[in-house]
Amino acid sequence: MRRTRRQPRVQASADWHPTLRWIIDAADHECPRGHAGALRDLTALAMHKVPARGIFDPAAKNEDELFASIESIAQTHLDLAEARDAWRAALDAAALSFERRDELEQAALQVRTVSDTAYFYAGLAFGLAFVCLSRQNA
Repeated sequence: MRRTRRQPRVQASADWHPTLRWIIDAADHECPRGHAGALRDLTALAMHKVPARGIFDPAAKNEDELFASIESIAQTHLDLAEARDAWRAALDAAALSFERRDELEQAALQVRTVSDTAYFYAGLAFGLAFVCLSRQNA
């Protein structure tokens, strides 16, 4: 029998600051399908993790449980599994040697890592700026 870890108690979104709820509601109306759900679930994850560990660094090592949670959210809301399947199918169709395929996958991974990091920090910067500006105008 597979043992599952007990999920930590997470503050319900109804208890979040109204601004967080407003942003997620806006995403539900303005963003592509699944994005608001991903944002909601990632926010819930952050609300649980930030008090214990502080900022999330995508380059951190030994964060397997956290990364697994993020991947699960991406699969649930952003069709990550389908995107990976399409990538693998394209590689298979190209009929590349193992060495060429490995080079291509490593290069794609490097691009994705840099891009993901840049977008993460951009999102963080916008969030921090929003908080600072909100406090100035309050």
